[in-house]
Amino acid sequence: MLLTVSEFRSRVADALPALVCQLQETTGRQNPDEAKAWESSLPKVSKAFDSPAFQPLHLYFGARGKLTLEYRLPASSCWCDMVLLGAHQGEPAAVIVELKDWMTRSDKPGPCEGLMMRHTGATLHPSDQVRGYTEYCRRFHSTVLDSQANVHGCVLFTRETYFGTYKLPPNEELASEFPCFSATNGEADPLLVDFIKTRLTVTDESFANEFETGSYRQDRNFVRQMAEQVKDASGGPFELLDGQRLGLALCRSEIEKAIFRDDGIVQKTVIIIDGPPGSGKSVLAGKLWASLATDDRITSGNFVVTTTSKAQESNWQYIFKQIARARGGAGVVMAANKYAPETIPGLGRWMNQYPGKFTDPMDWRKHCKLISKLRGGSWMPDDQMLVSVVDEAHALMNPEHSDARTQAGWPVNLGPQAYHVIRGSVVSIFLLDSQQSFRERESTTIDDIISWAKEQGASVPPVISLTGEQFRCAGSREYVEWVDDVCAGADVDMCAEKAKPWSDHYEPESTDAWSVAAEQYTPNGDPLPHLSKLGKLEFRVFDTPFEMEAALRERLKANETARLVSPFARKWITKGIAEPHDLPADMVDFNFDINFGEEKKSWARPWNVIPNGNDYTHFIQGPPSSRINNDPLAEVGCTYVVRGFDFDYIGLLWLSDLKWRDGQWKVFPKEVHETGLTRSLQRARRETDDNGPDHQALLKKVLQSYRILLTRALKGVYIWFEDKQTQEHIRACIGQY
Repeated sequence: MLLTVSEFRSRVADALPALVCQLQETTGRQNPDEAKAWESSLPKVSKAFDSPAFQPLHLYFGARGKLTLEYRLPASSCWCDMVLLGAHQGEPAAVIVELKDWMTRSDKPGPCEGLMMRHTGATLHPSDQVRGYTEYCRRFHSTVLDSQANVHGCVLFTRETYFGTYKLPPNEELASEFPCFSATNGEADPLLVDFIKTRLTVTDESFANEFETGSYRQDRNFVRQMAEQVKDASGGPFELLDGQRLGLALCRSEIEKAIFRDDGIVQKTVIIIDGPPGSGKSVLAGKLWASLATDDRITSGNFVVTTTSKAQESNWQYIFKQIARARGGAGVVMAANKYAPETIPGLGRWMNQYPGKFTDPMDWRKHCKLISKLRGGSWMPDDQMLVSVVDEAHALMNPEHSDARTQAGWPVNLGPQAYHVIRGSVVSIFLLDSQQSFRERESTTIDDIISWAKEQGASVPPVISLTGEQFRCAGSREYVEWVDDVCAGADVDMCAEKAKPWSDHYEPESTDAWSVAAEQYTPNGDPLPHLSKLGKLEFRVFDTPFEMEAALRERLKANETARLVSPFARKWITKGIAEPHDLPADMVDFNFDINFGEEKKSWARPWNVIPNGNDYTHFIQGPPSSRINNDPLAEVGCTYVVRGFDFDYIGLLWLSDLKWRDGQWKVFPKEVHETGLTRSLQRARRETDDNGPDHQALLKKVLQSYRILLTRALKGVYIWFEDKQTQEHIRACIGQY
């Protein structure tokens, strides 16, 4: 929403409710708390800009200086509260202002730079937030790159004048580069005036207009520097082996045909790579991206890693931020939702303006044509990306299936995500495993992708298969085949026979349940005896979660990585609680009372903690600020969070959502709490026949979830079963009768 400063003041003074409604419509944020924050903060900002302190800047603030409210960064989900646009010393300039209507008197510095501790728990420092916006603009905003504009950022607190703790270590350098100011009493902070007058002094209407309509474009040198590190990594997370190298070579061969043709015409191409869990798809995705971004023959174009879930997106962004040593590195990660031809709020406005025109999801092609005509093109333009590498493509949404029409940040009335990834990219590379689609909205198949590619005139070479490659599970593809057989309910004796190549069993030196647990879990404090590794993959079944945890802690002592995981067979009652680890046992998500003779002991853990509701890196990466960094077994990770990632050892809580009964697998709908299976759950819970089609459909999804969890480990899978009959069945399937 581009305005002059005088227009902004006028609208705040005379039509604030209408301005707030317009901001709600623009952003799609209809939460009453958001409206209250705008109603509270905008008048204070307006009064501050109108104060005498800004008279030295009258050429900007008193003339036709431009600002934009709630500016959405190109091809991003981030909204900047306010951007002041103009020039300084003959060069275009932008100042991004993050508004915070916070009470800050009790806030304290967090454990590492970029964090503050508030009443809600660990919160991103607003200076770090605006640093991310600033770096993104510097590296990925077409107008900024073309005009070589200067981009700066600051924070403006509109409720409190006391925010001294935001400048203390470890955030002193951060707050110095992206400083905090106040605008609470109608007067401008003198330091804010000094900050702006050295960065923005005159108007530049042309730059302001172009900034508002700017598009996503990568700073080639910046991206190349990151890609070189990924490409040349050896012995790290991006090292390629065997079939992965073949897959990379085959992909590069097809890309050569698409991009480097003798006639100079770029051929739209769709490449599909199919591989089971542990076949190295994510590693291959990173290497493909890097090999293209460093190709000297390509002088322009955008190269992005496309993600299909918030968990995957935040983890890929974390990796690239670490590589770039800057928050801007996350800009090469593009969520699949960003390929839509229109935003959800935008579609809502068109639906209101043209009632009945965008209602039937099956008419999505007609809807897309109308959207393009009305807005003069798509929000994500055709062929905006030169190369999109789509990791975990099996999670892409296809709203042609009614169960996939859920509110997950995608305008379902505008068609399938994969279709628009292809539309928005010259070369699209999809890496997937169809058996890892366990949520209802994950409804895209290889046949779908091929069909949409041909519809758009793209070349589709033969599917590249990574089947037979295995870099998890101790390198045992036989183990993955065994998991598939067990999930299919195959004959027990056959499963036991198939377990022999990868499993060589042993018994602990002590079989007493309490003597194999560490001090904090046992009455007598006996140490855990040494467990000698005799097999290719350690697959251990434990009688109590205490024993399983103690065994995992021994692995942690040996500098191995480990995590606890579970399917969604427990409600997420601690969601949104700042410090769930400190709650009493009966108030957390997992709480098991284990009997040992006359003694009973509770084993309790919360679900994976997601700070601010969207940072999934904590459970996977264990950053210094997180509880899980100090104790990798402090939380339980769900299928959604761990899919696509691995650890040396996994401790799986096999719960009562899936049991072995009467020679077959049975799903128990009342024990399933996966929010991504809402419709399937409703149908199964209404069905009286536990062998009926709705139960079977839900069973398939739950089995897929267990398959994902059983294939996360590099070296060992440890399991505790809530149901003893199911435990005995799995023991039999590995030959432990």
